[in-house]
Amino acid sequence: MPQTEDELLAEALGRINRGGKIASRFLKNDISEFDRELQLGFDPALERVRAVLVELSPGANPEPEEGGADRVTFRVITGGGALNMNPVVVTVGVTRSSERTTVLHVRAIAKEGLIKQRAGQKTAEHIAALLNGTTPTR
Repeated sequence: MPQTEDELLAEALGRINRGGKIASRFLKNDISEFDRELQLGFDPALERVRAVLVELSPGANPEPEEGGADRVTFRVITGGGALNMNPVVVTVGVTRSSERTTVLHVRAIAKEGLIKQRAGQKTAEHIAALLNGTTPTR
């Protein structure tokens, strides 16, 4: 059974600071989601999503978490916020819409402390820019 987003974030924060795993229970989530339709077939869309996730999280090898013939979900952990130190869990669902279109559902979630960095929101915006092929600002 895959770990929940909160569990992944708690572990990632615990690797940064021993107390981070415990403190994560008391932090609010910054969640940003969007849907995007790509004018690509299913297989080219999968490759594009993989490329974006590798660019977002260097060294990651995004493997499908779940899926089937018409739907695949990927998940990676990347950095966001100040100096990219705040862990962000990114989940991308790829669904075949038609022969030439694919629908993506992107969700980015991070923990927010006293200083609001909006790491989830900014990471989602960054992904949108990468999917559009534009130069993202971070």
